[in-house]
Amino acid sequence: MDEAIGRLLCFDGLTVAVTGAATGIGESIARTFAQAGAAVLVVDLDGEGAERVATEIGGTPVHADVTDPESCAEVLGVAGDRLDVLVNNAGSYHEAGSILDQSVESWRRAVDINLAGVFNCSKPAAIRMVDQGTGGAIVNIASVDGILPCLGTGYDSAKAAVIQFTRSLAVDLAPHQIRVNCVSPGAIPVPTLVGMRTGEIEHFWPKDGSETGLMGPLMTQRSSNIPLGRQGQPEEIAWPVLFLASKAASYVTGQNLTVDGGWTLV
Repeated sequence: MDEAIGRLLCFDGLTVAVTGAATGIGESIARTFAQAGAAVLVVDLDGEGAERVATEIGGTPVHADVTDPESCAEVLGVAGDRLDVLVNNAGSYHEAGSILDQSVESWRRAVDINLAGVFNCSKPAAIRMVDQGTGGAIVNIASVDGILPCLGTGYDSAKAAVIQFTRSLAVDLAPHQIRVNCVSPGAIPVPTLVGMRTGEIEHFWPKDGSETGLMGPLMTQRSSNIPLGRQGQPEEIAWPVLFLASKAASYVTGQNLTVDGGWTLV
């Protein structure tokens, strides 16, 4: 292979911060960037989990609550010698379910974690990248649920807003050569979602799926009819994220890349 092609996906000398990196898709993203040569900041509310992943990949554990703007500014504003890439992956399914069961507080938590958290992390990262004067990349993790309703009004609405936030931020930061893109994963069996489906983790989903169209037969049919015939794996989300943050995507900004095996096509 031509060395110039290989260098397009090389992150030697660059620092990448990944939020929600202690498990699932975030962990896979952190591992992939480490394999590409990056110094990885493993950012998570779960300090023990962040420590585990950081130790295994040679990264730096960073404890932060994405719903707390001061926490995000304090951490992302200084962690590492520099900051070249931010991956806003932190999110939560815990507030998913029918509006018939959801409290106002639950709705607010869904928006705080899945949308406000993206803003809270992006602002200090963007300020730092502008000050560095060398450009940068931000990749937000949305969801196919932001395109087609599925998990609940709070979660679905927040993820849809992340897609639009990506477009707006891309235009906002373009003069500084900071690219902003988004990845919308489809059905990925991450530990949290598996735990919720098996009842190990509490959620608002009604036991009787007929009580809400969001979790009813239509959703079951859609998720069982993926054109590629299978669910995806966390690394299959990490690879597109790596591409969007890399030099291979140097002229790509403001885009939402749906990685769902064709889930949103049917």
